[in-house]
Amino acid sequence: MNHTFKKPEYEYKRGDFFILPLDIFDRDLSPKAFAVYGALAYFCDNKGQCFPSRVTLANRCGMSRPVVDKALKELEDKLMIDIEPRFINGKQTTNLYTLYDLTDKKDALRHLVKFAHNENGEPLDYFEYYWHQ
Repeated sequence: MNHTFKKPEYEYKRGDFFILPLDIFDRDLSPKAFAVYGALAYFCDNKGQCFPSRVTLANRCGMSRPVVDKALKELEDKLMIDIEPRFINGKQTTNLYTLYDLTDKKDALRHLVKFAHNENGEPLDYFEYYWHQ
């Protein structure tokens, strides 16, 4: 069987796109969180880190800042990103966002340790948390 392929109307050049992991579809994300994750991926460096302002994310995604904040919280709760505030001269500037490797469960566990506590409210270290699972 002979197939003819239509030439694309637009030739994509290197750097004209970014990649999202297929595992993102298994995360049951709201459309808003999906869009914010895509915007973060667009800004990320090769280490999976970026620091766009929430206003920039809101503008890029066509959302209000409170909606972006809610989407960021959803992504953090679902262990897809880490959010670390950045400060200059004691004043917060932007957040540092780290996108986790969605296929690496240990990467997500490292993030969970930040929120894992024993029955006395003391934080568990990575190994304690891992062995309690």
